[in-house]
Amino acid sequence: MGKTIAIFKVNVSDMEKIDEAIALIRKIKKGAVKDIKRIPIGFGVEIIKAAVLFEEKKEDIEGATAEIKAIPLVEDVEMEGMTLL
Repeated sequence: MGKTIAIFKVNVSDMEKIDEAIALIRKIKKGAVKDIKRIPIGFGVEIIKAAVLFEEKKEDIEGATAEIKAIPLVEDVEMEGMTLL
């Protein structure tokens, strides 16, 4: 089967610790984090967009979402998009 890449939008609870949150997201075990970007949305607030590559298993995508949500600095996670490679 093919590979799937998913884009996650991550909101962090403390903007001063956004770099620490990015470092923790890079360490997730489900999937391979390929790219992370900080996106400014206004008034000093930024969100994180992370591209994660998976072998085609739905459990891995759901597991990665749960793993990112479990990071203490993460307030909310939303899968913004997904495509097959």
